[in-house]
Amino acid sequence: MKPDPDNLCRSVMSQPPIVLKPTDPLLSALQAMVHHRVPALPVAESDGRYVGMLPRSRLIALAMPRVLRLEDAQHPLSRLQGGFIQDTLANLQERIDAVADDPVSRHIDPEVPVIGPDSTLMNAMLYLHRQRNILPVVEHRQLIGIVSVWDVLARLGRIK
Repeated sequence: MKPDPDNLCRSVMSQPPIVLKPTDPLLSALQAMVHHRVPALPVAESDGRYVGMLPRSRLIALAMPRVLRLEDAQHPLSRLQGGFIQDTLANLQERIDAVADDPVSRHIDPEVPVIGPDSTLMNAMLYLHRQRNILPVVEHRQLIGIVSVWDVLARLGRIK
């Protein structure tokens, strides 16, 4: 029995607002993310082959002091309040300036789960429920769209 097309990711996916190339400078990616107000951007080669996602968390981490980026389960620094570090906005901007020309490929998250256009909507919802905001839709290694939390919520609320 063939699944109902309305129950597939294909029915809710949208085109990404912008797709980064691995060679794009990080500053351009940051500007695009802010301009489009998206929490992550997909990265694909010129031929459309999906490479990974650049999440906002990577950009935020690059501005933070290195010690805060090195936390792990044994050293959960996130439990600490940031008040003990006296960095200024200028310090944070300097860290971003230092990596502004880095290619996006150095900072992508290749571990973001991908879904296919014929994945079930429920499968996408499980990922979105588990703190993902955007899922790349990939078919034959080609980025063909995204499913965002907004795409799913619009469908659930019958919002056009």
